[in-house]
Amino acid sequence: MSESIGTMSLKSGYARQSGDPETFLYRPMTIEEAKLLQYGDHCPFMDKNGNARNIKINGAPKTWKRSPNRVEVPAKYGMYEYATFESRDDGTMRTEYNGPMLLVRV
Repeated sequence: MSESIGTMSLKSGYARQSGDPETFLYRPMTIEEAKLLQYGDHCPFMDKNGNARNIKINGAPKTWKRSPNRVEVPAKYGMYEYATFESRDDGTMRTEYNGPMLLVRV
């Protein structure tokens, strides 16, 4: 993973064993973009291995009137895995400290 001015070059997590996997440029999703997500949307995220994968938004983003920078986005991955992406102080949407992060393809 190479970083320059907030963009990352990540391999596709769905590549087959043979050949080089496709590589695309991504940037972290901002809090304002996360607020616009809707149920059923699909967006990329960076998994713990540093690969780009797709995740389905499983509900409306939750926001608070008293703290407008606090956002929680429920998501579903696969048949049994669920996660909640939360806004962080650095402006990214992550599940945990240095955990999976929501992305936008550049």
